[in-house]
Amino acid sequence: MKRLLDELDVGILRHLEKDGRRSYSEIAEDLGVAVSTISARVARLIEQDVVSVAALINPHAVGFEAAATLLLSIQPRHFDRVVERIIEFPEVNYASMTTGTHNLVVDVFCRDAEHLAELITGRVHELEGVQDIDVAYQLRRYNVKQKGVALIEFDHPTGLEDGR
Repeated sequence: MKRLLDELDVGILRHLEKDGRRSYSEIAEDLGVAVSTISARVARLIEQDVVSVAALINPHAVGFEAAATLLLSIQPRHFDRVVERIIEFPEVNYASMTTGTHNLVVDVFCRDAEHLAELITGRVHELEGVQDIDVAYQLRRYNVKQKGVALIEFDHPTGLEDGR
């Protein structure tokens, strides 16, 4: 299914991507439309799961010093159940099904190495169907802003392919 985005949608996304706290009145003024138009469009984009609005917390600033990427091999018959359990863990920041040797990649934030060890050995490894875990401990994290609007403009100037 393809969800079409027009120039106004892309303009709104460009503004929100740059500064998610920018007021609708500022966006409306810049794009030359009414505030009510921006409000309605943003509501539609959120409802259609094109964009979500959330605060991103710097884990290091709040005392979580052990960031890691877990590369998991999960038996296919247990995959969905394992994913459902893992994404409920408060340490999990991101999870994605992958191809290759490992079929699930999970980013986690833990207070320290002991907390990370407890998560891996005490909870993740104990889930039925988890066959193997490789851990990539993140020594330094580089925050890269999402480049979603640039991708839309580059690859699909008038639409967004539904990748689900």
